[in-house]
Amino acid sequence: MRDYLVFALPGIVISSIVGMWIAPEGLMGYDWRHYFSLGQCTYGTSYYPPWIILVAYLGWPVLVGLTLSGLALALYQRRSTPIAAVSACLTFPVFWVLFLGQVDGVALFGLTGLPWLIPLATIKPQVSYLACLANKRYFLALIVWLAISIAIWGLWPLDILGIAEFSAWQQPHDIHLWPWWLPIVLVMLWLSRGDVDMLMLAGTFAMPYLHPYHYVLVVPALARMGQVTAMLLSAISWLPVLANWYGDWCWYLGHLFPIILWSNLCIRRWRFAGSWRALVVLQSWVPRELAGQRIDIP
Repeated sequence: MRDYLVFALPGIVISSIVGMWIAPEGLMGYDWRHYFSLGQCTYGTSYYPPWIILVAYLGWPVLVGLTLSGLALALYQRRSTPIAAVSACLTFPVFWVLFLGQVDGVALFGLTGLPWLIPLATIKPQVSYLACLANKRYFLALIVWLAISIAIWGLWPLDILGIAEFSAWQQPHDIHLWPWWLPIVLVMLWLSRGDVDMLMLAGTFAMPYLHPYHYVLVVPALARMGQVTAMLLSAISWLPVLANWYGDWCWYLGHLFPIILWSNLCIRRWRFAGSWRALVVLQSWVPRELAGQRIDIP
């Protein structure tokens, strides 16, 4: 715990100073100004957990600070090389989350401190909850926090079903594949057992409301790629921007980022298992770079 705090607290302070220089004006910080800073449940946040209203007390600089320090912590925990770290920081999801003032960065910070930071990790649970399936401690923390939160706020998980209303808007940058991809997702989840990054990557394809910035939670997995692969994936993450010139279909190019990233991790898992047959029956396996996280909370 002490090592984690020694790394995390200065990171939040330094990153928050950066946030003070980035004023949420104009389109910058749009979601922060119109939804999260209000400190109340509005139409745009109706499908979020009830404690989303507490984000307003953080303030814009701390929101930016948690996002940047969460990314830095996650990369450090995965023993990232400098090139992979820079590649991760330059991905489209990171820029978009910061630009909108979204809370995905808070969830990312929470994931670096599981199981104790489970309230932060589940502040936007559509993808992050799958990380809790990686081991028993995380899963137990999820169940305990779910029970506590329901005791305080009632059956709030039912509110998440309201996300279907937003997917009905058919926004061009909503690239969900729900429910057609579910059979494939189930296979991907089985092959991802014990791997936080692979589980979340697989889960993105089961989201009924998906924007490319949601991938920010899996961006730290670039630290587990080779340097060239990390740079290529960073560039690939920007392909949805082509929609500005070539049409809305380009938004769906955003799926290439998680598909290639998950496939690379799966191939590494296959090499460890020795064969595809062994991979299917492989017991829950924790990759070397995730097994000994240097600033994990004991």
